[in-house]
Amino acid sequence: MRESRVRFVGLIGLIASLGFARTAEGQSPNERAVRAVVDSFFAAIKREKWNSAAALLDLAAFEPYFKQQVSNARSALPEHEMTVEDMMANDSTMPRAVAEWEIARMNKYRGMRAFGDMSYEFAGVHTQHELFALSVPEAASRWLEAQDERTQMREAFRRSGCSPTIIPPEFPAAKRSVLAVALSDDSTAYVVHSDDRFGPTQFGAESERVMVVRRRGGRWRIETRQDLLRPGNMGFGMSECPERRKK
Repeated sequence: MRESRVRFVGLIGLIASLGFARTAEGQSPNERAVRAVVDSFFAAIKREKWNSAAALLDLAAFEPYFKQQVSNARSALPEHEMTVEDMMANDSTMPRAVAEWEIARMNKYRGMRAFGDMSYEFAGVHTQHELFALSVPEAASRWLEAQDERTQMREAFRRSGCSPTIIPPEFPAAKRSVLAVALSDDSTAYVVHSDDRFGPTQFGAESERVMVVRRRGGRWRIETRQDLLRPGNMGFGMSECPERRKK
């Protein structure tokens, strides 16, 4: 873990030094173009303009991922709903009261995500039919929205059974800004940017992160990765609505 952190910090330091040196000398047209794309992307994300942000992604690279998700959904089958009798048959020593409690707990969490619900991956997509109806740009827009912490916070409130009156309508957006741009070649750029959602030390997350931007058909587009808007090991959820804990 420590070695991984050292390598990550070293990569950021190298890219940043290259980028800031170039800034001092005057950026090349390609570097300015890359920065303009990323700045526009961050501005759209901040305003929750998901379609505008998705238009700046590398949709050609995103399409195979989306098609795989559709293929997985088509082959998925509803899970068998375990009963109290099933639970006791699997463990003959289990008292019926314990089995009933376990089944109630399982049903509670199953109800938070019905069969075919893909809203964790594509915001607002709760059925297979809705998933199959998406175009690639629409899917990319929904994917970005689902990655955003504000969407995840709202969904956590909703899924935990909170009444609409206590779900915060707005959460503060993360402040992201480009720190440096470094070109690997004529078609690949690395962008170091700040992400102060949690600060530099909270949850083991870095405050500086690296984004990959590639040129497709003469235009610079952002590579889609699971950690594009947040560290890949982070998410939001709650098992019970805060308003219920107060009762």
